[in-house]
Amino acid sequence: MFKKFSLLFLSALFLGGMFLIPKEAFTKKNCIIALVGDNKLGFIDKSGDFIIKKKFDDARPFREGLSAVNENGKWGCINEEGKYVIKANFDCVNNFSNGLAAIEIKDKWGFIDKTGKIVIEPQFDDVRAFSAGIARAKLDKKWGYINKSGKFVIDPKFTSVDDFSEDGIARIRINKRWGFINKSGKYIAEPRYRSAGEFIEGMARVSVKKKRWGFINKTGKLVIPAIYGYAYDFSEGLARIRSNGKAGFIDKTGKYIIKPQFGEAFDFTEGLSMVRVGGKWGFIDKTGKMVITPQYDWAWNFSEGLAAVSISGKWGFIDKTGKYVIEPRFHATNDFSQGLAAVEVHGKWGFIKKDGTYAVKPQFDTALAFEDCLYTEPDSDENVPSTADIPEENEEGM
Repeated sequence: MFKKFSLLFLSALFLGGMFLIPKEAFTKKNCIIALVGDNKLGFIDKSGDFIIKKKFDDARPFREGLSAVNENGKWGCINEEGKYVIKANFDCVNNFSNGLAAIEIKDKWGFIDKTGKIVIEPQFDDVRAFSAGIARAKLDKKWGYINKSGKFVIDPKFTSVDDFSEDGIARIRINKRWGFINKSGKYIAEPRYRSAGEFIEGMARVSVKKKRWGFINKTGKLVIPAIYGYAYDFSEGLARIRSNGKAGFIDKTGKYIIKPQFGEAFDFTEGLSMVRVGGKWGFIDKTGKMVITPQYDWAWNFSEGLAAVSISGKWGFIDKTGKYVIEPRFHATNDFSQGLAAVEVHGKWGFIKKDGTYAVKPQFDTALAFEDCLYTEPDSDENVPSTADIPEENEEGM
């Protein structure tokens, strides 16, 4: 049922009220498809034709050439032709990553390969996808890391853990304190922080006490003092910070590039950041220059050269000069992906081209972004938001 799809899959994509949709990885001819549906789910091509008919009770977007689907309460995997390559025999199947997919049998989790062979017997209380050859696994209420043989390479002793970053460092938590380990399980930083972010661009934000955030480097050294009311991850070389209720940006030395002056701001993407001034949203460049005057009730960052903006409850798209490319007329939108954007009108979703014309008219209860069916999950999640659900403002001192 669609409600089941919404709870099982869409809930995993919500973060802070934002509906997150992964960006495309690469392009393969005739393999750009989108997951759509209502009571049943299927996959369409860019013309709106069903290449895999609507028949699934639940489904996940394609990863590494396969999609996990549910029929009659059991999960299996289909290929881009809609044919089962792994029979629907499992209580749950997650997305493939690093050639393996997590499966659930009788409340225990293990992993299968792309032939459906169980390569790691279901034995864990919970698991996450493989990333860079290792996966998070939970046993007896504690988290550790396993290899592709199913053996713990880092013993389960943590309250929670994250995937390892490109720098080979993972955020972990013991009780209520956060720290960082390397792939041998040794501490880069002991669990002493009240909160922390993951390593992004070689830096991780940490909170030493309430309303005191700074940044550590890969050796665990505090290289940017904990003087900010709140700090966000680095993006395109700059990190958002909040000080005295205002948002600004610093570089990796801690120098203010853009002094705190905005009611709110978002990370830089494609060289621009959306900022709020006097209740309206506009865009600045990396020097802090206002390149698009604050005038929108809400906005999203740029993707594929266009940004979704909202005025009087309707959404449209602007280019980087602030010119409307698509006038506001939609009730909700997602960012452009593979040249198309999902849009919602009167409760139904379809897809538009960059000239604003419909590629697929609104007709579905749900529609996820077009992706390559060989999409491979990056080791660090990269996502873009949907305007269907607008997050509440982060409060300083979180």
